[in-house]
Amino acid sequence: MNYKSFIFLIFPIFALTLFGQGCFGGGNQATGPDGGVWKTADRAENWTNKRALVDGPKVTAEAANISVRSMVFDPQDNKTIYLATDNLGLVHSNDAGDSWLKDTNLKLARVYSVAVDPKNKCVVYVTSANKIYKTENCTRDWEQIFFDPRTDKIFTQIVVDWFNPSILYAGTSEGDVFKSTDAGSSWQTSKRIEGTVVTAMVMDPRDSRVLYVGTSGDGIWKTLDGGNTWIHIEKQFGEEFREARRVTRIVVDPKVTDTIYIVSKYGIIKSPDKGEAWQALVLPTPPSSIDISSFAIDPNDNKKMIYTSPTAVTLSSDGGVSWTSKKLPTTKAGSFLLIDPKDGNIIYLGTQPPKK
Repeated sequence: MNYKSFIFLIFPIFALTLFGQGCFGGGNQATGPDGGVWKTADRAENWTNKRALVDGPKVTAEAANISVRSMVFDPQDNKTIYLATDNLGLVHSNDAGDSWLKDTNLKLARVYSVAVDPKNKCVVYVTSANKIYKTENCTRDWEQIFFDPRTDKIFTQIVVDWFNPSILYAGTSEGDVFKSTDAGSSWQTSKRIEGTVVTAMVMDPRDSRVLYVGTSGDGIWKTLDGGNTWIHIEKQFGEEFREARRVTRIVVDPKVTDTIYIVSKYGIIKSPDKGEAWQALVLPTPPSSIDISSFAIDPNDNKKMIYTSPTAVTLSSDGGVSWTSKKLPTTKAGSFLLIDPKDGNIIYLGTQPPKK
């Protein structure tokens, strides 16, 4: 048994003993720092602040200070979760959030995106500033595998092909989409989108040749052939959904083929045909009136949806026909949502400091 495995076997028990349910905010509000990750096991009725951070031989409550940019599951293990954070680099949990470990071997303050090889859990990719890093031994060692000489450029997104993990895609703050076919050893420009930021990148779970790329003002670009050719989805929004061209999230329906959702300044809109036609989800608030930071669909029941704004989570059990809003359990702003692939009642909520 290696050292990291030993730590995660011992410290979750110690952490629960040390901090207790009350210190974790076992009701709907924590005392003291209350950021990082919150978890619910009953679909947002009750939340627990998962604040235990393993630091060598110590367990502290410092995970409550983490600013979460995004979260991903290990595709092979729903108890392993990776956080891309703005202030603590790469953080992960091997016990469904009961304890967190900062990656001290990857000495980064900010990580923008994380992707895990779906067929080899020890292979992980992260992006930070103008660089992409890779580990092949479960984060014990890291290698910088790609960088852009323009130091003001940021790799904002990275995706691993679930069918062929040797294929990777990365998006940048300059609108570039890069592709690698040899697990990151070499990269080529697949698409250059002038004058915009790549804000979202999602692969179709049924056909890995289909990739959607969201931008900060140029709508969506999609490829149906693994990046050989690209189709622009922008005019399809029309005047009604003009603000939807500023995309923040893209979600592919887990059950219905060709159906995608995008989150934007407008709100949430839905396409049944890979982006050719669009309709709005009718939300409790008027269009363009709130910032929706994240949206997720239960992988096992696509009628169950949830999104977060800076101060609330809002849920639907009927595919967006009706919604129920609940106040966030934290003084921080909701930044990211992750639904457990095996139990849709288990939801993780990442947080960030409120924008001023």
